[in-house]
Amino acid sequence: MSEKVVLPKFDLPGKQMHPAVKLLWMVGGLMALAVLALGGALWRHHSMEQAEETRKQAEIAAKTAQANAEIEKAKARSEEAKMKVAVAEAEAKAKLAAKAAPPPAGDAKGTTRKHSGRHSSKSGSKTTVATKAGGDDKKPAAKAGGKKGDDVVDKLLASFK
Repeated sequence: MSEKVVLPKFDLPGKQMHPAVKLLWMVGGLMALAVLALGGALWRHHSMEQAEETRKQAEIAAKTAQANAEIEKAKARSEEAKMKVAVAEAEAKAKLAAKAAPPPAGDAKGTTRKHSGRHSSKSGSKTTVATKAGGDDKKPAAKAGGKKGDDVVDKLLASFK
């Protein structure tokens, strides 16, 4: 028993990693880091696209609102112009009616028409009455036209308040 037993020398795995495994872990770590960086870049790009789309939609909405406001202003100006035309037409009609209505003969002075002696008294009185009635009919028509124009002007002035 005095002889020593010599055992073969074995490397036990556990104290150090194999260099291939170390390399595999490093490549895996770099791959994960690259995927993470690529994902971050894609996410940032996507969020920038969404922000740009939102900005464009807001710009379109603002332009649409501005166009609608301009349309409303144009409609208001159109209505105002129509009212002015209606007022001008009413005033023109009133002036034409006033010019077209002949002044009644003798009504303003309180005198009557003179008749020749050829007609009888009955027919002469009828003519005088008819002339007076015809003259009176035209005067209120001219006044009514002027009154209507005043109403239109009043309405137009009330619309500006």
